[in-house]
Amino acid sequence: MGQASVARNGAQTAADAAALAAAREQRDEVHDAFLAALLSGNLDVLGQLLAAANGPGSPCAVAGDYAADNRADVVSCVPVAGPPGWTVGVRMLGTVGPSVVKGSDSIHATAHATAVVEPRCTLDDAKKPVVDFTCDNGPLDIDPTQTGFVLDLSDFYTVHLSD
Repeated sequence: MGQASVARNGAQTAADAAALAAAREQRDEVHDAFLAALLSGNLDVLGQLLAAANGPGSPCAVAGDYAADNRADVVSCVPVAGPPGWTVGVRMLGTVGPSVVKGSDSIHATAHATAVVEPRCTLDDAKKPVVDFTCDNGPLDIDPTQTGFVLDLSDFYTVHLSD
């Protein structure tokens, strides 16, 4: 039974990593649109992007890469309803292995995980070039024209596993 538990834990780790990677890819795909909206001071677009980080990327392909890194295949990858995110199902490449439980040597552990992208911030105001946000950790004033400015979307969104 211990081998089955180890296999199940490995599958859950692979599913968690794959789902988080898919959600992060979805978040990261809004980078260019978010930066353009910051530079132009377009509050409508910024508000839409904060409400739903839906980019044009390939979250399931990225999920597959992370599953493979954990010796698993993605068997399902579907967007979730509600906050943007993905539910990913995986199947371990290896079997549970020989055990006192008859037939377990041909069983592959499986698991599912869901990760979502949620905003950390709300939009306050823009006095070009500065855009003001209220975030979980307090106020955040962004000047995208400042020398050395680098947009970090983790300031604006959280990516986490969901039930």
